[in-house]
Amino acid sequence: MERRKPRKRDWISRTPKWVLLGVFWLAQGFVLYLVQAFLYISQSDVEGFETVTLPDGSISGSKSHSMLGSWPSMEDYTRLLTASEFVVWMLGAIAAITAAQAVFVWPVRRPGAMGPRGRSARASLCVGGLAVGALVVAVAMALYGVAEEYDHAAADAVEDFGLPLWAVVAVIAGFGWAVATPLLVAFVRPGQRETVLARLSRRLLMGTVVEVALLIPLDVMVRRKTSCYCWAGTYWGLTVCGAVGVFALGPAVFLPLLAKRRRAWYAGHCGVCGYDMAGRMDAARCPECGTGWRD
Repeated sequence: MERRKPRKRDWISRTPKWVLLGVFWLAQGFVLYLVQAFLYISQSDVEGFETVTLPDGSISGSKSHSMLGSWPSMEDYTRLLTASEFVVWMLGAIAAITAAQAVFVWPVRRPGAMGPRGRSARASLCVGGLAVGALVVAVAMALYGVAEEYDHAAADAVEDFGLPLWAVVAVIAGFGWAVATPLLVAFVRPGQRETVLARLSRRLLMGTVVEVALLIPLDVMVRRKTSCYCWAGTYWGLTVCGAVGVFALGPAVFLPLLAKRRRAWYAGHCGVCGYDMAGRMDAARCPECGTGWRD
């Protein structure tokens, strides 16, 4: 009988998982830095407005035909990329997103099953709840931006609370996190950690896409009236949504690949304690931990 040659592993299976994740993080940070610089400088000129410097030195604004912002020159773009303030803020944002992704995927450093009510991945679920809180902040910022442009009384009523902007953002984010995290912990279903967290990251990504689709009409409304678009609430609402989307995209790409690599491992090891079940494939329970090692 002819022996079948062993199947060659692809490059994804041969590359260590942390090398794959490290390469993804570097590429993610590089692309995020370039894209955010372009978005910021292209919107720093008000969409729909054209500023003209008069002979007496004053600045006049008039309607232009462009509703998509201005295309920056390479000189302006390069200047922003190397501006110290922009570098500090962007490196901080990239580091925060990367750290959140690292905490989210930390439970899958070793294969295993999700504990009851997410016990083995509660840090990941807390980060997921924080992402939901950020999406709530994005909605609040967008609504405030619309109120500021169309209903000054409503915007003034918000400002009458007397809290600084960072405190208001922190309160809204904390409320969203406090509500979302217990729900995620309570309703997560047991299963392989890679698969469970991949499903969660995909839903966060899908929720971000839906929220962006809902915010765009509000953003268009504000664009038609604002004279300083880069400080508009809808702009920062969409920026927060973009950050959450970038956070969710990393695990949504990485975790399914990792689950595929570990398929053979789960077929021959106990998913709870990792005991090698070779020679005991028909056993109803793992002899090491006593858990039913197959559904």
